Amino acid sequence: MNDIRLRRAEKSDMTWLYQTFKLTMQDYIARTWGWDELFQHHSFHDNLPAASFTIATRENVDIGAYSVLEKKDHFWLEMVLVLPEKQNAGVGSFLLTQVQQRASEREQPVRLSVLKVNPALRFYQRLGFQVTGQDQWSCKMEWVPHTA
Repeated sequence: MNDIRLRRAEKSDMTWLYQTFKLTMQDYIARTWGWDELFQHHSFHDNLPAASFTIATRENVDIGAYSVLEKKDHFWLEMVLVLPEKQNAGVGSFLLTQVQQRASEREQPVRLSVLKVNPALRFYQRLGFQVTGQDQWSCKMEWVPHTA
């Protein structure tokens, strides 16, 4: 993964970020609640500012991103997005490892919520996340650094 570069997202990246969100999440959201394009578009843009995203590029092409909020006592992972054609090639693991390293430096856990129908649930488990709670649609998960 030495060829992946990270950069802060800018407002001009929001269209790409939303399209990548839609490509990667629409099926799971539709199966869970149904997909309302207007609602999803507004929710994404209103709740996820560009500044919360870090974008992964390879050869100057955007291939993935993550959004994380650094809370007082933990990191909250809003989402990890990887273009479908780049999935299962280590990009998501690379991105999540970046978040885990930052959390380890602060000796804080990383928490997230994932839809039960999303195969990313198993991905997070492989990277050491444990289910800490659940509801009808989603699982709450947490990864605790060894130093915490």
